[in-house]
Amino acid sequence: MCSLYIPRHSAALPYNPPLMTSGRPTFRSHLTLALCMLLHAFTHAFVAALIPLYLLIRDDLHLAGVKPVALIVSVYGMVYFLASYPAGMLADRFNRKMLLGVGLIGNACCILLMGLTHQYWPLLGLGIMAGLFGTLFHPAANALAPAHYPNAPGMALGILGIGSGVGFFVGAQYSGWRAQTLGHTIGGLSRWQVPCVEMGLAGIVFGVLFLLVAREAPHVTTIRRDAVPMPRGTRRLTLGIALLSGCRDFAGVGMMSLLSIYLQKAHAYDPRQTGWIIGAMGLLSIIATPLGVWATSGRRRLPGLATCMIVAGLILATIPIIPLAWLLVVLTVFSIFHLGSYSISEVSVIERVGPDVRGRVMGLYLTLAGTMGAVAPWIIGFWTDRLGARSNEPGSYIPVFAVLALLMMFGATATRLLSRLGRPQAVTPLDLAQAAPESEPL
Repeated sequence: MCSLYIPRHSAALPYNPPLMTSGRPTFRSHLTLALCMLLHAFTHAFVAALIPLYLLIRDDLHLAGVKPVALIVSVYGMVYFLASYPAGMLADRFNRKMLLGVGLIGNACCILLMGLTHQYWPLLGLGIMAGLFGTLFHPAANALAPAHYPNAPGMALGILGIGSGVGFFVGAQYSGWRAQTLGHTIGGLSRWQVPCVEMGLAGIVFGVLFLLVAREAPHVTTIRRDAVPMPRGTRRLTLGIALLSGCRDFAGVGMMSLLSIYLQKAHAYDPRQTGWIIGAMGLLSIIATPLGVWATSGRRRLPGLATCMIVAGLILATIPIIPLAWLLVVLTVFSIFHLGSYSISEVSVIERVGPDVRGRVMGLYLTLAGTMGAVAPWIIGFWTDRLGARSNEPGSYIPVFAVLALLMMFGATATRLLSRLGRPQAVTPLDLAQAAPESEPL
């Protein structure tokens, strides 16, 4: 039986993240959610910023192909997601506001340092370090936001998800525009390095602001985190859901790198044009993400999630055969369904598990699903390098887009396991105190 207790302040004991005992969020709750959303934007902007710069980095470092550059993004993502479960354990035991702030500042410092080196191996090492700091975001934010809104966790995560669209838009747009319009180098930096330095500095400033202004969930009582293990069934189902959702993640992440290579090689787009397309296609998802979570509430959640993945997959298959005049429109519709599916799937998981294990559940989920997505840029770089001279022909990309489309649609089968995870419900500290599930420590 879990017990409620009033925590004593002791430096020898780990901080136990508090849970609200009231369903009424405060002004600081709204402010913290808004700051988390912007922090989410920075997290995605850092990765999106590198995608339009693939060919510039390849040429500046005199690399043999796109594959080594794409490996930097893949390594970043693999570390980011492989460390998600340990990050989830931290989010269930320590101050999540501190984890988020430190994670962003560390991530931003790595992006800044990327812009100060002309060597490939230091870039790869900084990608690893950036992933270690970046991994703190999703488990901590996906636990902190619902803790401020215990009676409306889906709404909180829907608003949090807006940050992904903002990040993809700003990151890709800014890096592509900045690299293309630089008439001369600044302080010996290459064109691709300047946006990395500038975005890194901006992330450091915002990280400090976040630490000063955001707050943990207000509380009266708290739950002893080490006394609430994860149920066995929850662990097994989470792994199964992550494996199937990882097919969606692989297709979605791979599509971003594939689109950048496709536009620059097959259609001679420059980095600014490529960044504009990649960034602008996710702009409407800023509105569609929270609306999608709201529109799929209750029994509509899982059918809505499956629909998003299937529609996104069908659209993805058409990209290499549609006229360029319609490309941005088609990509925008794709992005609405694709990015919307992430928030809906995360809400589907979060609202079916208790607040005491949300950090670990999301960490476990992201470790498998995210790692599958993270390897996609390297595989796409390898595949397109193998095309050789045919990489300049749009028709050569049809099989690649088709494979990603099939994986995207197959990811919809995750809804069958999600339905077995439990019923959506708001879990309060009192519910947790009275519940004694059969479980084993994880």
